[in-house]
Amino acid sequence: MKKLVNENLILVFPEFKFLKETNQLAVCLCLISEKEFKSSNREKLKEIYLNSLSKSALAIQNYILESEPYQISELMSIFEYLITENAEGTFIKQSFNIKNWIHSFTFKELLKEEVIEDSVQFILENIQESEYIAVTKSIGLFHLTDELTEKAFEILKGYYLNQFSQKLKENYQTAWELISKNRKDIVVDVNYSGPISGLEEKFVSEELKIIGENLNGLIPKTFRDFLIIANYISQKHDQERNHSASGEDLKSIKMLKTMMTMKSSNLSQFVVINSDEDREFSHSIVDNLRRDPDCISCDWYEKGKKWNVFAVKKKTSLFP
Repeated sequence: MKKLVNENLILVFPEFKFLKETNQLAVCLCLISEKEFKSSNREKLKEIYLNSLSKSALAIQNYILESEPYQISELMSIFEYLITENAEGTFIKQSFNIKNWIHSFTFKELLKEEVIEDSVQFILENIQESEYIAVTKSIGLFHLTDELTEKAFEILKGYYLNQFSQKLKENYQTAWELISKNRKDIVVDVNYSGPISGLEEKFVSEELKIIGENLNGLIPKTFRDFLIIANYISQKHDQERNHSASGEDLKSIKMLKTMMTMKSSNLSQFVVINSDEDREFSHSIVDNLRRDPDCISCDWYEKGKKWNVFAVKKKTSLFP
């Protein structure tokens, strides 16, 4: 069979399968005969190959999401490793190294090295695009569960502000100048009245979005991987916060609509909100009520202030 491979009479490439019953990852070899190499079938051959690799990427992703997330106890060690200049050695979990999987569970002599390289690259790019898992060169595939996101972001924030940024400032002047320039584009709410930690969260999250991959050619590989993981954690943190905020907004909207329909002399059928003063009601709550088909709204100006006035849509509801 090796002779057939060397003479390009068959194409052999790996395919991964996730076994849900046992939460195990299997690797098999796919063989395509020489008839598929005819010029008329080239597009079909490409489709077979790419579809197989797409299934492999999904299988690996499902395996990692189900089986092997990193833990908070490992996170600080990972950050320490990544921001140590000229870091040596490896931090890759062996089970996360796709190339090692292929070599360990298949007949290496049947696979051309270029086929392995192309397959691994496609799989990693496919996993990266899904954004469920961070793909790095230094520590392999990185995944955290949603429950650990808040704590992970707190750890990330400390390392980013106190160590990573300081090392850039001291040793990578061009990269630091680019970050300093981009900081001018970060908008901070001048009316913010919450804790300083909230501003730090906003700052770190926004800065990571801006610099993204812009520093790739200016910093070492491990620094780039630090930013990849940092962006991954930050995005998960933003998603969790937005999901939580949306839930709180829905509760507030439901409460306000209930108040507007209660037949009580102590509660007005109108709800009046000033966005600058009534901090418990976010701008998204106001926007949602404006678009709500069950409500009518108008703006009311008094003593130099703008008020948003809402009422449930019914015949007896009239604005003064």
